[in-house]
Amino acid sequence: MHRALRTGIVLVALGLLTSGCFGPFNLTRRLYRWNEQVGAKWEREFMFLILAWLPIYGVAVLGDAVVFNSMEFWTGNNPVDPPTTAGVNHPATKRIVRGEAEAVLTYTPSAYEAPELLVEQFRDGQPAGSLRLSRRDGVTVGSDDTGRTLFVARTRADGGVDVQDADGKPVAF
Repeated sequence: MHRALRTGIVLVALGLLTSGCFGPFNLTRRLYRWNEQVGAKWEREFMFLILAWLPIYGVAVLGDAVVFNSMEFWTGNNPVDPPTTAGVNHPATKRIVRGEAEAVLTYTPSAYEAPELLVEQFRDGQPAGSLRLSRRDGVTVGSDDTGRTLFVARTRADGGVDVQDADGKPVAF
């Protein structure tokens, strides 16, 4: 068998083995996260161009597409951990105090998951409840500290908002 024919068969087999395994592209995302943390705007852009020209980004994408995502598809495990949000999408916290009442708002942005807002209430220094707002399937869901859904809010085409309780009954328009 000629070498070119063997190479072609191997490439076709790889294509068939990797088809359908879109995957999380952890290596590429980790490289991007690292690039995001390099210096100021112009330094980041310069580093991006170098990494693209060398072609580090291309090798990372190819490694993810052919090796790591395929491994995850077939085994359920990806040897490359997803990027962390430390230093890039860190939570922002705001504390509001009015007399003996206090609220702590923690906003957690995410490039790959839905952002969340956690509102924790305190009275006389003791926890008095919490509300977690998160986006799921195009709607905002409000839940308590046990994870029980309290309400669901949807934005209408006209810009208004429909709010329903956990049972689907309208509570605000």
